[in-house]
Amino acid sequence: MITVFGGSGFLGRYIVHQLGNLGFKIRVVVRKPNNALFLKVYGKVGQIEIVRGDISNSDSLKDLIGKSEVVINCVAIFYETNDQKFKKVHVNAACEIAETCKLLGVKQLIHISSLGANSSSKSALLKTKGEGEERVLNIFPGANIIRPSLIFGPEDDFFNRFARMALISPVLPSVGSATKFQPVFVNDVAKAVTFLVINKSEKRYLELGGQEVFLFIDLLKKLLVHLNRKRFIFRVPLFLAIIMASINDFLRLMTGNIFPAFLTVAQVNSFQFDNICGSGVEKFEDLGIEPKGLDIVLPTYLTRFRKK
Repeated sequence: MITVFGGSGFLGRYIVHQLGNLGFKIRVVVRKPNNALFLKVYGKVGQIEIVRGDISNSDSLKDLIGKSEVVINCVAIFYETNDQKFKKVHVNAACEIAETCKLLGVKQLIHISSLGANSSSKSALLKTKGEGEERVLNIFPGANIIRPSLIFGPEDDFFNRFARMALISPVLPSVGSATKFQPVFVNDVAKAVTFLVINKSEKRYLELGGQEVFLFIDLLKKLLVHLNRKRFIFRVPLFLAIIMASINDFLRLMTGNIFPAFLTVAQVNSFQFDNICGSGVEKFEDLGIEPKGLDIVLPTYLTRFRKK
């Protein structure tokens, strides 16, 4: 039995799909089960169970994890809402899961973090992810930590968001012009998780990035090439980006998140730090996985935005 927290999310669904194809019995814990029913087709009848769960409740976690041998925590947020805060999700909930895994004798814990996570970061997003990593390892020393770079794929928020913007706007904003990214295909990250499960790995610390390193502006240029569209890319100065993000955050909170989270202060602060793999840590090549490049994958899901 494998329990996956956040299994209906962008990365989680690919992990469930791959593990389901291998015949594992999977319990997927989500906030809204009705929105995750599509996961059942990733396995045979009764193989994939969808349950409602509160990751912040230690008592309910005992029932959710039960006799699972493997627990995978994919839960993360990229902006705060009235009831979902960075510290609550990335630190407190992660600790509750780790504590419960330790208590129940779970054999393998896989914790999904992100590149740039650092408990000393100025970005609340990266700071809490860094704190979450450290706390999880203190509680469950054998945990596997996976730190992917910017993840892309059919359901991603980055390329789809800017592609939609390119349909109606003559200008695309580029924030953090000097920041480096190493985009990684979502299915390749799921392959790494599957590798750890199959090999019953412990204490693995993986930083996962694609084959190429790009600046933010380079990613937008590549997007426009695949869309066959010409748009002006405006380099947004940091101070202006923070002002724009502050206004966006304010409007979101005042409208109860009806206003879209186009740009948040946490995101702007995270754009100040490179999002590339470091040295002295395990990467895809250590698992025998060759990550796919942007040029191979982008055309497969951006067709609907492409100019004929």
